Amino acid sequence: MTDIFTEVDESVRQAKLESWWARWRPFVFVGVAALIGAVALNEFVLKPGAERATTARALELENAVKALEDGDYDVARQGLEAIIAADTDLSPIASHFLARVQFEGGGDVAGAASTLAAAGDLEGGPFERLAVLKAAYLTADTVSLADLEAKLGPLVADDSALGALSRELVAAKAFAAGDIRRARTLYNQLKFDAAAPAGVVARADVALAAMPLMTTEAQAPPAEPPAPTQPEDPGQ
Repeated sequence: MTDIFTEVDESVRQAKLESWWARWRPFVFVGVAALIGAVALNEFVLKPGAERATTARALELENAVKALEDGDYDVARQGLEAIIAADTDLSPIASHFLARVQFEGGGDVAGAASTLAAAGDLEGGPFERLAVLKAAYLTADTVSLADLEAKLGPLVADDSALGALSRELVAAKAFAAGDIRRARTLYNQLKFDAAAPAGVVARADVALAAMPLMTTEAQAPPAEPPAPTQPEDPGQ
């Protein structure tokens, strides 16, 4: 008797399943077709299209940089401005080259500093952070020590090569402003900074040797320290 009930239950379940399938089968087919279509669209249309766009932008950047190296500043400027306006991952890199066009091609220091400042972001990637430092280099002679430190922000305390270069720039500005004690402290720290590039350490040694002793600071004006070198442009 139990077997009969089991068979009946199974027949009922099967009938219900067949009824459900007959009712919802078209929707299931449509859903599966839509899923397959979405995957195909992404794999064969959207993804290749995005890759082609990235390749095209990279080629535009390469052509603009070549024009810059050839001294064709107008062509380089147009190409680089177009890449920056597109607001892609290549835009910060293009900003560095555009600043170089403005600086080398027309001596526009203010324009170059403005381009770098617009691209700079202390919370961004390496090119954005480098833009902050380079903008500070271009304006260091025209701003106060406090303003320079404000421009550099937390980059001054960063435990990296960019941080060491920032501290060197602040040290040079402090020296030029007559704050010998501050400059000497920063240069001494740079001598033993594990993150400082070799050039920064060497210039710190030279600067310290050129500084008067603390007891004789008031007797003679300080000699000029070696100027920190501007960070190298990407691609150079």
